Amino acid sequence: MNNKYKMPSVVLLIFGIVDLLRGFLHTFAVVFASSTFAHLDLSTKRNDQLTLLGAFGISNFLTGMLYILISRKAKELSPYVLAIIPASYILGVIGLRISGITSDSDFLGKYFMIIYLGISILTSAYYFIKNRKK
Repeated sequence: MNNKYKMPSVVLLIFGIVDLLRGFLHTFAVVFASSTFAHLDLSTKRNDQLTLLGAFGISNFLTGMLYILISRKAKELSPYVLAIIPASYILGVIGLRISGITSDSDFLGKYFMIIYLGISILTSAYYFIKNRKK
């Protein structure tokens, strides 16, 4: 393996494992996750809220498996995937804001996501700065 891809591919592998865990929490342990981490009020539209959380979990399974596959079989794509992650979240936040959606909930997952996105940004930035053409 080319050493310059080692750090981004290991970080992406870890993200893949984390996303599989997130997928499990959002689907198989959805009631636990909704009350423990998301602090959802399930007194109204309970099944709708849990279905939406579960649908997010399905995408976590997908990204988790893809991250693991890329980190093992296409290591040279790892820094680019790590850069795409925060870009995708920024795009999503813009879309939500344009749609008039803002969050004021106390869900604990936001702190985890700040760390997740921070590691993604720092790892990809480190790779691109270290390997820029001179």
